[in-house]
Amino acid sequence: MEDLTSFFHRYGDAHLKLSGDALAPFFHIPGLINDLGGVHAISSHDDLATYHAPFIAELTKARLAICKAMLTEQQSALPGGARAVVSFRFGNETNDLIFDCDYAFALMRVEQDWKIVFAQLGEIRYSDLY
Repeated sequence: MEDLTSFFHRYGDAHLKLSGDALAPFFHIPGLINDLGGVHAISSHDDLATYHAPFIAELTKARLAICKAMLTEQQSALPGGARAVVSFRFGNETNDLIFDCDYAFALMRVEQDWKIVFAQLGEIRYSDLY
């Protein structure tokens, strides 16, 4: 079984592909995402693609080239599940900050893979450049 640190590093790297399809395998369907726009009920892959589209467009416009994911808190003693808090840093090709944010996640094991069931935005910090 993959550890949570590796899972979130892969999830961060998937953002660099600037594709909702690259992010989809990390999510359980159905799921929930709570962000600045409210709570989003994700009941299909189409819902997930629709949710990710404006975010991917924003990262593309800002010329995303770097995404760092740092697991800051985890509890994986839950049977078949885990809780994690992750800090993300998104930067462009000259390593300028686009924004960084913190998310809390609830995950579950599906076969041998971790899947995000719930994601909640904690804090977001935008760069003055964007």
